[in-house]
Amino acid sequence: MYTGKQRIICAFEHKKADRLPVFDAINKPDMYRDILGADNYESKGRLAVRLAKKVGMDAVVAHSAPYTCLIPPRDQFDTPTTFTDRFGVHCKVVDTSWPLGMAVNPQEVSKELLETIRNAQITDEDVLQVKEAVEEAGDEIAVFGSVRGTFGFLFILLGLENMSDAIYNEPELLTEIIEAADDFWTELGLRLIDAGCDALYVANDMGMNQRTLLSPAQFREFFFPSMKKQIETWKKAGGRVLLHSCGNIDAILEDLADMGIDAINNIQVRAGMDLASTKKRIGDRVTIVGNVDATGIMCQSDQQLIADAIQDVIDIAGQDGGLIIATDHSFHEGVPTENVIYFLNKAKELGVNDVCQANI
Repeated sequence: MYTGKQRIICAFEHKKADRLPVFDAINKPDMYRDILGADNYESKGRLAVRLAKKVGMDAVVAHSAPYTCLIPPRDQFDTPTTFTDRFGVHCKVVDTSWPLGMAVNPQEVSKELLETIRNAQITDEDVLQVKEAVEEAGDEIAVFGSVRGTFGFLFILLGLENMSDAIYNEPELLTEIIEAADDFWTELGLRLIDAGCDALYVANDMGMNQRTLLSPAQFREFFFPSMKKQIETWKKAGGRVLLHSCGNIDAILEDLADMGIDAINNIQVRAGMDLASTKKRIGDRVTIVGNVDATGIMCQSDQQLIADAIQDVIDIAGQDGGLIIATDHSFHEGVPTENVIYFLNKAKELGVNDVCQANI
């Protein structure tokens, strides 16, 4: 009998376990209240693991404290509904935003911002929730420690307009900011690897509907050189890299695979991403994490649609074991809890494999 952690490791190594692993990020606060009878407003690692175990997931996301827009303890709020993080990201909290706030008031590209990022320090408190999640998980399920990818971080911090303006008018300063941000997130990732997480969950949203947020050429010029170095650093330290990107990133799939990522999530259906094409192009090198339609099928009352979608994902991407069954985003507000439970149970039922002798 495999543990959830062993199933996840098999998936990363493109090996078959007793069944395909099942995972997703839980962004529904009512699941904590309904299933655990507790609130997890501050994204405590132990509670996240307990909920994941309770509902039968094979892995869990545990958030590091610097994860951009993550809601902090209430005593760190500026007002009852707003907070500001160490980089000056101003966030507003609304009922449907948990576990994150909504970024407002983007910053300008400046020397002052560069110095703020360069001077940012990582503390033991920053990695505490991931460390506690690892302790709580034991060998039962895998823990993915969250960091921000530099593009995703700067997209939130600066906004697309300021970032695009800097590409043309202040490319040297923007490059310095990118490198400073990469240094910070690289160091945080190393600390999470040292804390024992099984993979880094690198949130780096690079797409919108139908295309990437910047041109592929701009990504390759400004962001990908240091991103490749970052991934190499994490992997040399024994880490695994699960890249999460919303939107259509079809034009840069091979770039991402060439950098050495271990897994990719979320292959978003509503953004025009095609699972069969993704599997054919990079599936021999990169584990697929996805991709049942979270905003459509998972919100419907007809659960047979969920079962059919899961089977399609398995048929397309699950034959060599390099698949972690998930939605194409998360278990978020609007997805009924009963559909989450059905999804998890049905995925485990449909994902049964002939057991292999994997070296775990």
